[in-house]
Amino acid sequence: MGTTGREVMRITVDTNILISALGWNGPEAAIIEMVLESKIELCLSAQILSEFYRVTQYPKFRFTNEEVDGFIGRLLPVVIFVTPTQKIDVITSDPDDNKIIECAVAGESDYIISSDKHLLELKNYRGISILRASDFLQLLLRI
Repeated sequence: MGTTGREVMRITVDTNILISALGWNGPEAAIIEMVLESKIELCLSAQILSEFYRVTQYPKFRFTNEEVDGFIGRLLPVVIFVTPTQKIDVITSDPDDNKIIECAVAGESDYIISSDKHLLELKNYRGISILRASDFLQLLLRI
């Protein structure tokens, strides 16, 4: 199914997808559930994980440490950890977003799932499609 002869599709998700999956029961949570069931593979980097931890501390979210640790604790055993070696600088309006692309390239992901407008405007990078969570789920239903 994947581009490298893999059986399972591989994705990289933006921090906002992880936050949504932790806090709400929407398409993002459905995608993370599929990762936990090993239906798709998830690539993450230390940079994405550290941003996730930082964002979960924002007072507006009101996540407890137990919720955050429980979520990551479930994910870690099934995640493919990558260390991006290539510096990518394609999103100049928000350079912080480049870490998502770096992770996807290093992990040979088929898709980047995000709700970030800078990433979504890119649509595609080196054959990696960039989609909203809801559009990704629609795509999976068609496969």
